[in-house]
Amino acid sequence: MIYLLLVLLNIILMFSLFSWKRQICEITKQISENRKLRISLSNKHIEKLAGIINENNDLERRAKLQILQEKEQLKQSIANISHDLRTPLTSIQGYLVLLKSCQNKEEQEHYFSIIQAKADYLTELLQIFYDLSLIDSEDYILEVEKLDINRIVTDCLIDKYSELKKLTPTVKTENAPVWITGNTVACKRIIENLITNAIRYSNDYVEIVIDANGIFTVKNTTSELKNIDINMLFQKFYTVDASRSNGNTGLGLYIVKELLNKIDGGIEEISYKNNILTISIYFNLCY
Repeated sequence: MIYLLLVLLNIILMFSLFSWKRQICEITKQISENRKLRISLSNKHIEKLAGIINENNDLERRAKLQILQEKEQLKQSIANISHDLRTPLTSIQGYLVLLKSCQNKEEQEHYFSIIQAKADYLTELLQIFYDLSLIDSEDYILEVEKLDINRIVTDCLIDKYSELKKLTPTVKTENAPVWITGNTVACKRIIENLITNAIRYSNDYVEIVIDANGIFTVKNTTSELKNIDINMLFQKFYTVDASRSNGNTGLGLYIVKELLNKIDGGIEEISYKNNILTISIYFNLCY
């Protein structure tokens, strides 16, 4: 009787060892083929190990995918920057050739003014790309302070007066300070970029409002956003004109979003109805 029990236990042990060996071989095969582990034996320790391995494999796959996406984004960013810089440089070179062969003083002054405008635009582009390199850095921290956003909006409107007066905009500001926690340079860039975007794409109407709750709103008419996902407007290098022939880098609104994040502000609303684009942002009120 004891002998039979020993034989039976031996058979069970051999069967278990065989099952374990087969399971280990199957696990090894699944790992080598980079497949998700599936366990046929009911053993909590092996199941736990398989779960950890599967989780690590998922993390590795996601990390590889992110690296590939970042590489593709970097390639696209370099291509966009190269295009944006090459366009004014090519134009400057062309007008320099014309200037060299020109004898008429009025034409020379005309060419000089165009070259100066292109050079100014090139300088602006370089500043934008420099700002972008800072904003995208995790180490870039803005020092915040109590400031009157109503005053900053007013100053920006004065700076943009010559461009805005052609559109006869509707402007509503507060009669008293609107105190927020922010950074003067960053807030000025945010407001300027939003106003510039409205001016650039407006057909005939612009409305600019800052209220007592620290919400800044810009509205402008435009017919260029039909069949466009307006949420794409805040993505890096995104332009409605895919050819980028209008001089827009696609960075203005992206910089707005990133600077808002760094001062605890954000996007309140973005909508497009009846050919009117509405962008509202909010600042962190300081009581």
